[in-house]
Formats: sequence, structure tokens, C-alpha cells
Amino acid sequence: MDIETMLAISEFEQWLYHEASLLDNIEFDEWYSLMHSSLLYRMPVRVNKEGTERPDYSADMFAFNDDIELLKLRVERLKTDYAWAEIPPSRTRRFVSNVRVDEYKKEKRAKVKSYLLIYRSRSTDIHHDLISGERIDEFLYEDGQWKLSKRDFIVDQSTINTRNLAIFV
Repeated sequence: MDIETMLAISEFEQWLYHEASLLDNIEFDEWYSLMHSSLLYRMPVRVNKEGTERPDYSADMFAFNDDIELLKLRVERLKTDYAWAEIPPSRTRRFVSNVRVDEYKKEKRAKVKSYLLIYRSRSTDIHHDLISGERIDEFLYEDGQWKLSKRDFIVDQSTINTRNLAIFV
């Protein structure tokens, strides 16, 4: 592995750690500022297939399929009294690991894969959620910083055992 690749991995690890911290600390406006105007933010539905056939998720069905405008509405809604699923807000902890840079053009674009484990608890509920999966992210470099332009979150579960998906991945 060359030094440029190692530096790119470190740069995107720090970007993803910063993003996780913003989300865990309910700093949604700051998090939203990390998004590119061409953003696609999706979670394909997992499907069960026979044998080892891949991919084992849908290419045209999504648990969510947001563009930048829809994501902005979700962020703004969380600031109102109408975001019932998040009143009071979930307590989350995001664990990011296995960061790999698949494509990298310095200060232009990058494709980064990572694993994500989210621990989520709600109010006084004794139950908690664990959501795990792989993120496939694409970044564009704009105004001196990397902006997320596409995210596909490939959840590990075919049946998600959570009451709602009102949190961001």
C-alpha cells in the first residue's frame, strides 16, 4: 500500500468518525452541511436468495431513498414537535470500522466502503436496537472539503428489528 492510499484511508476514517460524532450528539444541521447538493442517500431492501447469488439486496426497492431536498426535510422535521418517533431523541452510538478506499482522485472524488454498527436506546425502554451493515459512500471535493454525494447502506438483517428508522445511518 502506498503512502497516498494510507493518507486517503486516514482522511476518510476521520471524516466518518466526525460524522458519527455529529449524529450521536444530535448535531443534525452540522451533519447536513457535510452533504453534497447531488446527494443520493439510500438503504436498499435486503432479499433472501438461494445459494451464493449476489447481490442479495434489491436494486430498485429501498427502505429510504432520499435526495438532498428530502434529507433536508427530515432534518428540519426533527426540530419540530411532529417527529414523534424521536421525542425524546434516541440515544445512539455509531461504531465505524473496516474503512476501505476503493477509488480516489485527490481533491476530486472518492469511493469509500465502511462497516457501521449502531447501538440505539429509547427513553426508559429496557430494549435496545443493534443495526449493522456496510456503507458504500461516494464523495466529491467541493470548496476545500469532501462532501458526501451518495450513500448506500446495505443492512445486514433482512428483517430490521427496530420500531422505526427515524435515525440517520
